[in-house]
Amino acid sequence: MTAAGRAAALLDVRGLHVAFPLGAGTVRAVRGVDFSLGAGETLGIVGESGSGKSTLALSLTRMLPGGGRVTGGSVLLDGEDLVAAGEEALRRVRGSRVAMVFQDPMASLNPVLSIGQHLDEAMRAHGRGDRRSRRARALELLGLVGIPDPARRIDDHPHQFSGGMRQRVMISLALANEPDVLIADEPTTALDATVQDQILQLLERLNRETGTALVLVTHDIGVVARVCRRVMVMYGGTVVEDGPTERVLTLPRHPYTAGLLAAVPRLESPSGTRLLGIPGSPPDPAAPAEGCGFTPRCPLAEDRCREQAPPLTASADGVRSACWVTGPKDFTVGREPADDRGAQPSADPSATPLLEVTALRKTFPGRGRAGRRDPVVALDGVDLVLHPGETLGIVGESGSGKSTLARTLVQVYEPTSGGIRFRGRELSAASPETAKALRREVQMVFQDPFSSLNPRMTVGQIIAEPLIAHGLGDRAERAERVAALLRQVGLDPDVAGRHPHAFSGGQRQRIGIARALAPEPSVLICDEPVSALDVSVQAQVVNLLTDVQRDLGLALLFIAHDLAVVRQISHRIAVMHRGQVVETGAADQVCTRPAHPYTRTLLGAVPRTAPSSPKELRP
Repeated sequence: MTAAGRAAALLDVRGLHVAFPLGAGTVRAVRGVDFSLGAGETLGIVGESGSGKSTLALSLTRMLPGGGRVTGGSVLLDGEDLVAAGEEALRRVRGSRVAMVFQDPMASLNPVLSIGQHLDEAMRAHGRGDRRSRRARALELLGLVGIPDPARRIDDHPHQFSGGMRQRVMISLALANEPDVLIADEPTTALDATVQDQILQLLERLNRETGTALVLVTHDIGVVARVCRRVMVMYGGTVVEDGPTERVLTLPRHPYTAGLLAAVPRLESPSGTRLLGIPGSPPDPAAPAEGCGFTPRCPLAEDRCREQAPPLTASADGVRSACWVTGPKDFTVGREPADDRGAQPSADPSATPLLEVTALRKTFPGRGRAGRRDPVVALDGVDLVLHPGETLGIVGESGSGKSTLARTLVQVYEPTSGGIRFRGRELSAASPETAKALRREVQMVFQDPFSSLNPRMTVGQIIAEPLIAHGLGDRAERAERVAALLRQVGLDPDVAGRHPHAFSGGQRQRIGIARALAPEPSVLICDEPVSALDVSVQAQVVNLLTDVQRDLGLALLFIAHDLAVVRQISHRIAVMHRGQVVETGAADQVCTRPAHPYTRTLLGAVPRTAPSSPKELRP
């Protein structure tokens, strides 16, 4: 950016360094980041987990956790350096001139305060108006972010709102004091396509109508393509590329950017298309490399890349990139060789169904006013079949009944009515011994691997636990099985003695898959297994599930809100809405010729990422 441009910038970040203490050493989480943001501009920050995106966002107003601190550089807000500012000055800025929307609204909202109390507190902290005017402003804000009937909902508590509505509440809190800059850290992660679409529409409208500058931190490149005029790509705590969004996403200069684009699942790709993951793992921030940090994962690396870090150099079209390699490049980073057996296992629809669900209904006790307890209908007459070797994708909005179906199939919930037959046997009529044997054949992979892995147990103990529960093998045989499973999911058997906190999100999901595979099941139920993972790790996990299914002949029930992922891994898709299956069919047919209006709504809400083919990513 020119000197004149910097002078006009609302937010100007120069040479920012952020570090965290680690024992006797230091983790350099952000290293020499420069960017500027003008009034009304939109900037997307993308990269894998551990790239420094969220740390950078938190450092802008010095909200770093765990002893983190800014060790160099400046953050200028209209010329005032927030790095050098005192705590009193920062309190005036936070929530007033610079506001933040966090990823998990439930963790950020006080469960004992009503929504109105949250908004009143946010405004009162900055001395805005009296109680009556603040309540009027709160009602206006809730209407602005699309909360229906604000006058009725303002006194409700966070647990009475859906995930999407809670995120709207967080946005209303951030806007309460009319900030100049809004920082949104993964605001749509784990939200279904239609709710994500609503949140993105809201952010676009607020930026357009209020002129609030937006910094959007996300691993979803489709979200950036839709909302942001500029994009900044981070890797290993540094900026490797930035510039106008259209140019960066259609003609990336850095191999890492192209690798991220190649890993994105595309709705237009047919069923069975293998995802292109980036090989290897992100660099260790505690021991940054001397040269380019992407070198160990880059197929284009030269000797100079290992010896010296490339500078961030601007080109004539406004794109900055940090790469020594110039000229035409092959950006199919992480392309895996074709497998003679095909990317997707075959399924025989004429075979006897492995799992049959008939008129399945599940209700929960409701909570009503004046003593009424109207039941909540979570599943309302669901019919499904799953054949051996088949992947059945389940899609739908939050609250459609997807996860309730999964938990009912593994007998966490007892059906209210209807039937579940496994290998022709009705589960409700099975003896305890038979039911236990059947449970061994149906295993589950959960959405959040960290919350489903016991933090006090080692990885070896976690994977061996189902073997012990089902009385499979002696100690030596179980240890051998654990080692084999770790190799199967792409982990070194030597990690068996470590605990879950020592692993990344993608590695923890691999551990969860290994645990599910331990008792040699016939059916694997995967409940949103990749929704919170960045695109490169998501590609690795999806490919792993496909390989495991092919090698072991498993049937998969794959639940997700990302239709692009579901199409590529599934033979068939079932669409759920309000506890019912409203459409089923071959994956390609459902995604290209949907029969139900709700399916068309889901498809229309999916963010599109350009270009549509990795072959287009050539300078």
